[in-house]
Amino acid sequence: MLTSHGPGLLAQCRGRELHIHTGIGTRTVLVHNGTSMGTRFAQGPETGGLFASAQALTMHRFLLRFALAGVNIFAWIFVFQFFYFLEPDLTYAFVRTTLLYALSQMITCLATPLTARLLRGGARRVLLWGTLFVGAAFVALGTAFEGFWNIVYIGTPIAAFALSMGLYRALYWIPYEVEVSAEGRKKSSIFGEIMIALAPLLGGLFIVGAERGPAWILYIGAGIVLLSIVPIFYMRDMHEKFMWKYRETFVHLFRIENRTLVLGSFLEGLSGAALLFFWPLVVFLIVDSSYGMLGVILSLTFLIAILMRGTVRRFMRRLGLVKSRALNVVFAVTPWLFRIAVGGPLAIILVDSYFYTTTPRRLGVDPFAFEQAADAGSYVDEYTALKEIALALGRIVISFAGVAALLLMSIPAALASIFLIAGLTAAVGVLWLRTQ
Repeated sequence: MLTSHGPGLLAQCRGRELHIHTGIGTRTVLVHNGTSMGTRFAQGPETGGLFASAQALTMHRFLLRFALAGVNIFAWIFVFQFFYFLEPDLTYAFVRTTLLYALSQMITCLATPLTARLLRGGARRVLLWGTLFVGAAFVALGTAFEGFWNIVYIGTPIAAFALSMGLYRALYWIPYEVEVSAEGRKKSSIFGEIMIALAPLLGGLFIVGAERGPAWILYIGAGIVLLSIVPIFYMRDMHEKFMWKYRETFVHLFRIENRTLVLGSFLEGLSGAALLFFWPLVVFLIVDSSYGMLGVILSLTFLIAILMRGTVRRFMRRLGLVKSRALNVVFAVTPWLFRIAVGGPLAIILVDSYFYTTTPRRLGVDPFAFEQAADAGSYVDEYTALKEIALALGRIVISFAGVAALLLMSIPAALASIFLIAGLTAAVGVLWLRTQ
């Protein structure tokens, strides 16, 4: 039961949630800038159900992230190599792969307002469908390398892979209250993070050592993704009342009052695509197209980040440097400058380790799974949807900028320009967020 405290109640609860307890669950009123943005309803017991849901979500997230860490970036590299074998020209392989990546981001951008409205019927079902699309993407790409398709139609499963990955990102919303409870357990599980960090190494070695490795790593990844669906059925269902209609969502995207969150997310999308898409492709070329060496580099870098990040950040806090704007800008920009100059595996490990241990943590960037999501994919309201769309737009813009650079410049110059853009946007993002 909610008791009114006068007309100033919403203004007093600005940026918060009002929890209304009922006999069968909890209804939450979302408030943004003094305005009610709708309600969230959680079915199930308020204590025991939440605890069980948190455990189920933790298991689901571990399995899905493990599959993505071991397969996701390799899948895009498979696409890159397919285009190269189709026409042995690195420029066109880069261009075609980048355009396919941009297509997946367009799907995310256009589908996000629709998928957010589906949350009215329950977040658990939407989460399940999003997970299914990951598995479908891996299976579709696997069939492309297994000879199931005539050469005339080989582009069909590759396009299906990109479309499915775009739909996955648009559909994959995590119930907020359950995620908050689960996060406390995940942060204490360093063993789980180490297992996920080792996934690229296992994936790379499997591709190198197994017959028909590329196809089977995709099938194994799809199997783990499908296994991650089982815990979803043990999660509480969350009903989100997304209030904006489709066109109204895009109108709000360009309103001046939403400029801060939209621009910040747009900049994050720019640098996120450079980090999670372009950079792994460059690393793959630097190590002479060795999947095994790529897996070693990624896993070793992630392990160093897990073991050293806390120590580095504590040292910076002790010196009072964590909130230093100038130092944070340096940490955001210099890794991108170093990436332009690297030429070997050891340099890559040093640069990425420096990046992951010093750069301010970005909410929603999961480098282990090569993912980026607004509000870590968890807090679902109209403004989370705007951020998700802005992230996708940022990734689309840098993709097309990269395509233009690749067609007009040499490959090294084009990639250097992409990394310079990423460094500049990272610096602007740090200054912008600090200012706001």
